[in-house]
Order: sequence, then C-alpha cells, then structure tokens
Amino acid sequence: MILVTGATGNVGSKLVRRLTDKNIAFKALTRDPVAAKSAFPDGTQIVKGDYTDLGSLKEATMGVEAVVLISPAHPDMVAHQTAIIDAAKANGVKDIIKLSVLGANLGAPIRLPKLHAQIEIYALDKGLRVTTIRPNLFMQALFGNQDSISSTGKIYAPASDGAISFTDVRDIADVFIGVIRKEALRGQIHEITGSEALTYAQIAKKIGKVARHNVEHVDVSEDTARQSMLSMGMNPWVIEAFLELFGIYRAGYGAAIHADNIAKITGSPARKFDQFAFDFKDKFALRV
Repeated sequence: MILVTGATGNVGSKLVRRLTDKNIAFKALTRDPVAAKSAFPDGTQIVKGDYTDLGSLKEATMGVEAVVLISPAHPDMVAHQTAIIDAAKANGVKDIIKLSVLGANLGAPIRLPKLHAQIEIYALDKGLRVTTIRPNLFMQALFGNQDSISSTGKIYAPASDGAISFTDVRDIADVFIGVIRKEALRGQIHEITGSEALTYAQIAKKIGKVARHNVEHVDVSEDTARQSMLSMGMNPWVIEAFLELFGIYRAGYGAAIHADNIAKITGSPARKFDQFAFDFKDKFALRV
C-alpha cells in the first residue's frame, strides 16, 4: 500500500491516475476528502490528513509500505514534509519516495533546492530509505500563462534568453510508477528532465505553431513580475522563491539534460515540448 500526499496537485493527480491504471494499491491524502472526491478516479481510497495535525498523519500512514512525498512550495514546506516523515517513521514505514527539484543541495544559492535537501537529509537521518525524484521546471507550469497566451499571444516571464530543460509532469508520474514497481530503483537520486533545453522565446514559437496564432515571449523585470503575482494574490514567499528560480535560469543553470534517466526508468523516451504543446493546444488557442 502506497500513501500519496499532494494527491490533488500537478504531479499527484497524474500519479493517482497512473496508480489506478496499473492496479497498484494506494491511498490519497487530502485535507478535505469530500471536496477532493470528484478529482479522483472512482474507487480511490481517500484519507483525511492535515500537515499541522500529527495524529491525522499517523492515522493516514498506518498500513503503508511507502509514502510518496509531494507538497507545494510553501513557507512551511519543511515543517509539512517532516511531519509526514515523523508519522511514517512512527508507523514503521520503510520508504519515502520524494518529489524534489533539480539541483537540491544544502549549498544551493536559492531556497527551494536548499529546503528540499534539508527534507531529504531529515528522512535519511530518521533511518528511512529515501528515493528522490528531481525534475526541472514543469512544462505544465505554462498553464499559468494560458490566459495571456490565448488572449494576447504573450508569455510574460523574467527569463531573458536562459534555456530550460522543461520536464513533462506525465513523465514525472511515470518515473514515480517505475520507482514504486522496481525495488532496484529505490534509495537513489533520479534527476530527470526533458530532452532539450529551450528558451521562452523558443517555446512561445512552438506553442504558437500548434495553437495557430502568433505567440511571443515578453521578458519582464523581476519587479514587474513580482507586482503582477502580488496582484493575483500569490503568497509573497512563493513569489520570491519563483523569482529566485528564474534568476538561476537567466544565469544559464537550467539547461542540464537528464532525459536518459526517464527512458531507463520508464522504457519510453522523455516527452518533447512539441508533444506537450500539441497535446494541450486547445488551452492556448486564440480566444475569439
């Protein structure tokens, strides 16, 4: 039995469907089972749990062989994930399979890779076997730009000409399935990316080609991006974490390619951005 945290999120929701398709026994953790029920396939075992309620997490991890540890970027991310780890340890869980980020390291110059590394080390220090899956920026992050793409043909991002090896969330879910099914893949670090490093200008052209209208990248300053995200009600901590990542991308540190690891684990090549753009072209189509 697997427990999936973050089961309604970008990766978690894809993984839940993959687990269902593969007939792998799992439970999906959520704060609100009633509200979340419609998001899951029929028959999904849903358990209630809150990161701030250790008792609920201990109940959720009972009878579990491994915990898939996923949670969004958040000021309390370390506290949230270590609470799950503590509950898992208390119930004799042996494996943590964690969604991390490319470049996770205590010496990282920005917060998200550093915090993910702290969580990984915490789980290891608890005596758990830790498997980390470290993707680069999700292709599906572009869904956050679909309104501006479909209304004005613009992608606003403080990315300059930095190339990024975008990773498809569907590949990430497939890698999780591979790790869950293959004991030999446990206890390792799996760095995964798409097979090509692309600038925002390049992905704009690719989206425009399949969506059949002109799309272009508009490079914006950090302050402009910050004010825009604040106006949307985003958490200031998350905004700064996002801006730090884009600083790394502008500096040229987002272009590393580890697509072969996806092929080795899943048996299929990493999805190209062209395929992502084609599959979701209706999201980016011009509004009339």
